Amino acid sequence: MELAATHGLWADLHQPNLSPAEADFSVIGIPFDGLASARTGAAQAPEKIRFWSQHLTPYSEDRTRLKSIRVADLGDIAITQPSIDFQLVRQRVVTLPNVPILLGGDHSVSIPILQGQRERFKDKRLGLLWVDAHPDLCDEFNGSRLSHACVLRRGLEAGIEPFDICMVGLRSWEEQEIDLIENGGMHVYTAADVAERGMKKIADSIYNILNDCDAIHISLDIDCLDPAFAPGTGIPEAGGLTSREVITLIKSLQGLPLVGLDVVEVAPPIDPSDATVFAALRIIMEYIAVFAREKQK
Repeated sequence: MELAATHGLWADLHQPNLSPAEADFSVIGIPFDGLASARTGAAQAPEKIRFWSQHLTPYSEDRTRLKSIRVADLGDIAITQPSIDFQLVRQRVVTLPNVPILLGGDHSVSIPILQGQRERFKDKRLGLLWVDAHPDLCDEFNGSRLSHACVLRRGLEAGIEPFDICMVGLRSWEEQEIDLIENGGMHVYTAADVAERGMKKIADSIYNILNDCDAIHISLDIDCLDPAFAPGTGIPEAGGLTSREVITLIKSLQGLPLVGLDVVEVAPPIDPSDATVFAALRIIMEYIAVFAREKQK
């Protein structure tokens, strides 16, 4: 039996009946894991993340007050036929008047998110911060071009320029990805790079690259974290980032034109402790805090 809520939805930031036009953020769940290649369970993440958001307080870790932020939780978009229903996600992202926070689901749900963001900012230079253990650059995987292993390849096809992509935390590769990784023009920072150089130096490099963009989306697969910090994910990879390193990365983005975040591959059934859910929530709240600090300037 789960505990009763101690705060409102999204740490008291959600206001019932608030329209997206009146809010700073729109939260949308995409409870789908039908294109995961290994363990499933990510379809249960939006519900679980929302539940535990009611046990957080409206402060960041540095005591930034978040109560100036308004969140409109728009519920879930159901996916039964990805080839058709992904367009519902794309269309919703395109029409949003504020910053979307999207809750997967396996990483395949980010395909229409990236397409929507590219269309939404079609006349602007769209940067992408990709935080993941895997590059997801396969053209096809397990017979599908919509697999969670193909997300970034589809993003490139949507028109996101390689030189505007920074990839952090990588440590696992498929043969069909190697040429793009080595010769595709993207900025690659492996988990080993972070361990050797330190996240602050990596984050400074990323800031300098993405600072040239007009808009920046973040796609964060929770398996970017070492399994010690996030065991509840489909394909955990040892040797990953720490929670502290990812929080440092998010906080380092202060001042950049952030326009959206998706958090994917949180699989609650694999982690009965819900530590993975709480890791995702901390990352989301620190992302919100970046905007709160901008408001307070």
